[in-house]
Amino acid sequence: MHIHLKLNKEMGEIFKEIMEDKEKNDLPNDDGLVNEVVEHLKKGFNKEKMTFDEKKYTDRKIKEYIPLELFRVMIYIVIKKIKERGSEITLYEMGYEFGKFLEPKNIRELKTFFRKNNLGILEIESRKPFILKVRECAMCGGLDINEPICHFDAGLIAGAMECILKKTVVVDEIKCMAQGADACYFKIEVVKD
Repeated sequence: MHIHLKLNKEMGEIFKEIMEDKEKNDLPNDDGLVNEVVEHLKKGFNKEKMTFDEKKYTDRKIKEYIPLELFRVMIYIVIKKIKERGSEITLYEMGYEFGKFLEPKNIRELKTFFRKNNLGILEIESRKPFILKVRECAMCGGLDINEPICHFDAGLIAGAMECILKKTVVVDEIKCMAQGADACYFKIEVVKD
């Protein structure tokens, strides 16, 4: 299945188009779709720049968003099921691919993406070793687990940092809010050739 998307569609319309396609039960493997979603997410949510009609629509639609607590429980269940199958790397790989699609030019762009999409507040904790810190992590804040669980975020940071540094990196979450840490900490290491 291939879907051709126009650039100015609202995200709801994009997903509606996907779900209405009854020819196949699987989602498309369409880099164009992923790129369009990423471009939409890069813009973030800015109610001040909306027209009056857009604000009315958004105020009505805001009730349809998933509550953060429900999102976190869903993430927890997904992580638990993936761990049971011994495949945490799958979440990392998914995040990595998404991070590559973001194509940030610098850390500031990555920080802005995190902030605009309510993923957390991304900061540089240290440069040697290179550690990024995510305060108010959307993935795990409020959860209580005995190990780091932000595999998707680690992969996202890895993919994005490769775009920024133009080098292959490995990202490891060394502290997690789910463990009781004040933030999630990600150590970035450049892979030597």
